[in-house]
Amino acid sequence: MFNSKFLLHTTLFFLITVITCLAQEQITTGKIRGFVTDTTNGERIGYANVFVKGTTLGAPSNSEGYYFIPSIPAGKQTIIFSFLGYEPKVITLEIIANKTLELDVQLKPSSVQLQELNVVGEMEVRPNETDLGIQKITAREIEMQPVGAEPDIFRVLQTAPGVNTTGDVTSKYYVRGGGGDQNLILLNGAPIYNPFHALGIFSVIDPEMISILEFHKGGFESEYGGRLSSILNIETRDGNKKNYQATANASLLAGRVSVEGPIPYGSFLVTGRKSYYADILEKYLNNDGAPFDFYDISFKANYGNPDIDPDGKFVVHGFISGDEVKYDDPFIEDFSVSNKIFGFNWNKVWSNPLFSKFVFAYSGYKADVNPKLSNSKPRTNEVSDITANLDFTYMYDSKDEFRFGLQNRIVNTSLQLTNLYGVKTNYAKEGWEMSVYSNYKFLRWDHVGFDIGVRAILTGLSEKRPFLLEPRMKVTYRPVPFIALKAAFGSYSQEIATVSNENELISIFEPWIIIPDYVNSGHATHYIAGIKFFFSEKMTFELEGYYKDLSNLIDLNNRKYNSLFGDYINVEGEAYGLEALAKFQPDMMFISASYTLSWAYKTRDGEKYHPRYDTRHSVNLLAGFDLGSNWKITSNWSLRSGMPFTPIIGFYDRPEVSLDPILNINSFLASTFWDGRNTGRLPFYHRLDFSVSKKTKIYNADVTFGASVLNAYNRKNIYYYDKDSGERVNMLPVFPSAYIKVEI
Repeated sequence: MFNSKFLLHTTLFFLITVITCLAQEQITTGKIRGFVTDTTNGERIGYANVFVKGTTLGAPSNSEGYYFIPSIPAGKQTIIFSFLGYEPKVITLEIIANKTLELDVQLKPSSVQLQELNVVGEMEVRPNETDLGIQKITAREIEMQPVGAEPDIFRVLQTAPGVNTTGDVTSKYYVRGGGGDQNLILLNGAPIYNPFHALGIFSVIDPEMISILEFHKGGFESEYGGRLSSILNIETRDGNKKNYQATANASLLAGRVSVEGPIPYGSFLVTGRKSYYADILEKYLNNDGAPFDFYDISFKANYGNPDIDPDGKFVVHGFISGDEVKYDDPFIEDFSVSNKIFGFNWNKVWSNPLFSKFVFAYSGYKADVNPKLSNSKPRTNEVSDITANLDFTYMYDSKDEFRFGLQNRIVNTSLQLTNLYGVKTNYAKEGWEMSVYSNYKFLRWDHVGFDIGVRAILTGLSEKRPFLLEPRMKVTYRPVPFIALKAAFGSYSQEIATVSNENELISIFEPWIIIPDYVNSGHATHYIAGIKFFFSEKMTFELEGYYKDLSNLIDLNNRKYNSLFGDYINVEGEAYGLEALAKFQPDMMFISASYTLSWAYKTRDGEKYHPRYDTRHSVNLLAGFDLGSNWKITSNWSLRSGMPFTPIIGFYDRPEVSLDPILNINSFLASTFWDGRNTGRLPFYHRLDFSVSKKTKIYNADVTFGASVLNAYNRKNIYYYDKDSGERVNMLPVFPSAYIKVEI
């Protein structure tokens, strides 16, 4: 009896104590929230560090520059705002119990020029952040990469560990053993189906319009779907909110202009680019000229009137690009490709710690092949994608986060072909994909972080659609302050893909289609683990290992003998590897070194082989230096294993047979004996690029002069052996370039 009463009293005392403590915490803590912006132009700064001095409390701003810190002890507190490339700002204020203070802060760009080019700083305000496989890149980091014919964000991605390319001629990238079409590229929430100019030599995204890039190499959260390998999320700048500004850039290939400035309760940004000297690309094409002509135009306007919608922002944006290759020779086919994107976004911070984002966008893509008098056949591919997403993020006082949303897209694809006998076919398909997702981030403990989510695909685009549920999970554990152990798992599906010949080094026509009804849609499972060392604020080292199981990949059926056979088949795949990345960022300098050891396989008809983009070893060394007086120099050295290829083992004379007995004479055609698929491997590839720039003042304009040299020591890297002659064809030789940038 005594024991029962003692247990009852003890339990009651414990409950009263807990309730009292919780109540006391409720009335003795407060919250702060607001936006972090740039003093010079009013642009919101994403992923800035915000923390309370002398505590473990803090949070990074999101991509919109919004931050929220709960559970701050009441009383006088010092809040520190920082971001690489900006001077830290320290604010002391009175935290009021059970109140939320609005605190918008402006950061001033640092006078140290090189720091403006650095990678986004480590988010140490959240030591338990579940950020495995995520790389965040600002527009300033893009400037770190030596420029070729044009600045290119995809060239920046290719220097990241785990990202491969098949040559100098293309900016197409492959992530951890996945195909090029397994990468989703989002522009303000809208997908881009053809992200390349000049048949893939560089990207359509003008660096002038970029605010931040968020690159997910694998294990991405449940809010993202539709691709098997990676997500590249591009947010464009709002435009200068304080002053009107114009910028002009001229390279040897194209000219670029941008205009931006304030409007009532907002700002605008318009950019444009147009080619004028395509002959400069001859070196990319083994001295064979191609009459390229391309352009791209983007615009964005934002409006946030507090009288209409407090803490809300409305955004309209658009992007249009076009590429044409038109030969004067009537016996060479012409090509044309275009993108059209239009969207409306509504971002809202609600009175409670809830952040919402609504995205409505249209993305259109069209590609044409005009054969003229050549032996080629006409081909046309069209894609129409309408996206409507509603996403929410709720932030708890415990620092936990809960994300959930509803995502829809209606997709139409059409592929029109003509075969050798003149028979026309049109593969057209329409589908509606509806998905819901939820994601909970457990961040209340400083040393442990969990990210658990699930994506449910309620309706799919393809007939043999993926499984209903796709679970995702991430975990971070900090046993000691300078070490972070991380792991991730995820299930992913893809119901739209490109169909092209993998052996084509330059893919001129890569049509997108919804997966046909007679084959299965693609599926991938990611397993990732890593460790990161924080030796100091300026030096880090991270190691990641991954395994990716790929199934039901779509491929062309090269054994279609009659109309009963389908045009496409499913193949299997797998990829695994180890990645290392070291960063050293002392004053006036930036150094990054990475190494990747990886394997990629595909299995078709029982045959296991390496795809063209398989690379065994890859090394990238990137360095930047501030020489003072606004002089900067950057360099990048790359080394990687040669690509797989199918060797020629001999030739033979194949007799040509005619059905006409009169013409049936003895004649022979030279034919090739091929070894096993991709059983050979080209020699090692290595290349050094460097650039130098100088910024000066001329009257009222800031003028930057720049020059770069690609393949500085003229390494003769082999691209392929010609299948008819066996002749060796090399990649890009030494390539000098120059540019000028004027800001008014």
